[in-house]
Parts: sequence; structure tokens; C-alpha cells
Amino acid sequence: MDFSDNIINQIQELAEALTPVSDIAALLDIDENELREEINYVNSPVRRAYNKGKAKTALALRKQELELARVGSPLAVQLTATYIKDMTIDE
Repeated sequence: MDFSDNIINQIQELAEALTPVSDIAALLDIDENELREEINYVNSPVRRAYNKGKAKTALALRKQELELARVGSPLAVQLTATYIKDMTIDE
């Protein structure tokens, strides 16, 4: 499947929102298996967009985790880390 720049940008935005691959496929009306193949293909622009979106949020959460740890809220740190773990499991 050939992914347009618009679809690639939407994939990045949805990945930023920690959207699982299966949901991204459903929301964008893309075959889930084709999307997974593109995400697993090392040189794919879809993979780069997906990873960039995910990484941007992971970075923001890590920064927030540090702040939350500084104010003494370890539970909040654990909860936010769960979102990334759940997303990774779905890949």
C-alpha cells in the first residue's frame, strides 16, 4: 500500500496520542496487517512517523515523570508508564 503524506502525518499524530496500531488502522481505514508491515519495515516513512510520534510523547512523559517524582507522586509515574507499555505490546 502506498501511504500519502496526509496519512503518514495522521499516523504520527495518533502515535503521539499513544493510539495502538489496531486502533490507528481502524481510525484511518487502513488494513491492520499492511500497517503493521510498514511499521516493521526499517526504511519505511510510516515507521519513522509512528516512532517519532511515540517518541515525542514518551519524552514528554519521562519529563513529567521526573517532575512528579520530585513532588512525591510515584503512583502517577507508574500510571503514565503503563500507557507506553500497553502501546508497545500492541505493536
